[in-house]
Parts: sequence; structure tokens; C-alpha cells
Amino acid sequence: MGVAGAGPGRLLVSSGTRDHRYDPATAWRVYQGEDGSLTVSTDAWQEESHTLMAIRTDWYADAAAASAAGGMPPDVAGRVTRALGAEPLPPPPYRDFAEAFRAGVTPTPPEPVPGLELAVRHRPAQDEFGVGGDWYDVFTLNDGQVALVVGDVQGHGASTAPIMARIRTLLHAYAVVTPDPGRTLGLVNDFLDRFPGPAHATCTLAYLDPTAGSLRVARAAHPPLLLADPAGTPRIEDVEGGLPLGMLADQGYPCTTLTVAPGETLVLVTDGLVEGPQLALDQGMERLAHRFRRSRGLDLEATAERLFKLADLTGHRDDVTMLLARTKAG
Repeated sequence: MGVAGAGPGRLLVSSGTRDHRYDPATAWRVYQGEDGSLTVSTDAWQEESHTLMAIRTDWYADAAAASAAGGMPPDVAGRVTRALGAEPLPPPPYRDFAEAFRAGVTPTPPEPVPGLELAVRHRPAQDEFGVGGDWYDVFTLNDGQVALVVGDVQGHGASTAPIMARIRTLLHAYAVVTPDPGRTLGLVNDFLDRFPGPAHATCTLAYLDPTAGSLRVARAAHPPLLLADPAGTPRIEDVEGGLPLGMLADQGYPCTTLTVAPGETLVLVTDGLVEGPQLALDQGMERLAHRFRRSRGLDLEATAERLFKLADLTGHRDDVTMLLARTKAG
């Protein structure tokens, strides 16, 4: 039951290996055309002077006809059914690697922290790859304080993701052994300077002690932070900072101590939320404060959702990351 002129479409399943152990009896491929029809290709193989040559011998319009002609193993119907959707085809090896890489550089939801409510949002600029240069991190230090981090590697896209992962790891490692957030940023900066490359990043690193009500903040050329009192009234804290990480060696990053009352909310963002081609940073921060003020009465997740929509109003597409932390009242 040959089909003249039939050609392959989307490959669904195949069998056989193209080496000296190749078995022509199980050499078949099943394709699906644009109209949904199935086409089965069978091959005959010859070995001449150690050179393998494939000769297409028959084309079949459906699996049943091919099976009846002896062109495929008896279980082909089940395998074709699985290929058509009941069981997806295994992804190619490179896709496994890509997914593993994506999982390794994509921020994951933070672990619960006693005395603290957390809400995070993250969106890379390029949906094709699903990775970017923005990140957040939340982890507990040895003395019980909580480290809160938001950072942004220069540029965006897949090429910035490995740099981001390196800086995130450095910050985590230095923070757990360094009691001053400014000193932590300095150590990371000096490490990056010793290994020159496109590894510049802005960052805010804060050590929060919910029990004592203190917040120590250091910035590396990052947007200001937002603090809101329990009533929902926000204030912009443009604390002193330094150059981007990796820009120049031996930089100082001042540490500013702020008071945080029970029920207050800290908002850390990357510039993709508050800056754009026609939107200056100070205007974006004022808009963020205004949107927060209008979110009074909402829980933290709902507040985060409303604030994060500001990213669509900046006039361009950029990596966007946001971290909200609220100390629990009482």
C-alpha cells in the first residue's frame, strides 16, 4: 500500500540504530503530517566496505497497513498512540540539560521564616529562555538575623544567568560569616574584581532582626527601598550606597541602620519595576509608593500582585524582581 510522493512531517517515534548492529526488521519511523495523518517509513540497509547506506523501500499511509505488511513490530500501534499524546516523547538530551540549567539559576520560593511574612515575584525579560540576571534571596544568618537580597546583573537574558548565579552564591557564602552587610558587599566586589569579566551587578543586602526591630542595609548602586508602617503609609529610604559590584576594587559600602516596627513592610525591587525609557527612577519609586498606599487592607500576596503590575508600565521589557517582607505584629 505505497503512497507516492509521501514525505515526512513531524517525527513521532522511531527505532533502530545506525551502526553495524542495525536490524532492518525494526527500522521504522512514524511521522505526523500537518493534516494529522500518519506516515510510516521503513528502511532497508546494506553494508559495503563498512559504509552503511539507507534505502527507503516503502511508505505507508497508516500504521495498520504498515503492520499488516510486516514493516513494523507488532507493538507499533501502542507506541504511536503514546507519541500522539497519551505519553509524551522523551525530550532530547540537550533539553534535559537546558531544564537543569534553568532550574539551577531560577530563584525558588523562600523558606518560611519565623516572625516574618514573605512574598516574592520574578519575571525574566526573555520568555524564550526563562532565565535572566535578576535574583532575590532570603536566608537566616548564624545569629538569627534574616538576610534579604535583591540584585540585578547588567544586561538580561540567558548570558547573564551564570553571572547572577555566581554572585548570588558569593553573597550567600560571605553573608553567613560576615556580620556587616556593607562588608559583605565589599568582599563580593573584591572577589569579582580579581576575576575580570562582564560581571557587574547592582544589589541591596539587608540584615533584618525582627525581634530587635532593626534593619541594617547596604546598597551597591541599586534602587532605593520602600518601608511602610503598619497602617500602610510608605516612605522611600534612599540610603547611602556604593558602585555596582565588580566595577572597581577596594570599594566601601556604607551600612545604614533603620528601625522596623512590628507590622511594617519592606519592599525591595529591581529597576525593571521602577525605571524605563520615559520613566526616571525617582518617578518610578514615587509611583511604587503611591500604588502601595492604594493597596491598604490587602494581604501581602495581594499587595505583591498589585505592585508587580507596575512592570508593564515602564515602557520596555526588562528582568523584574520584587521581594516583600512584613514583620508580624505582636
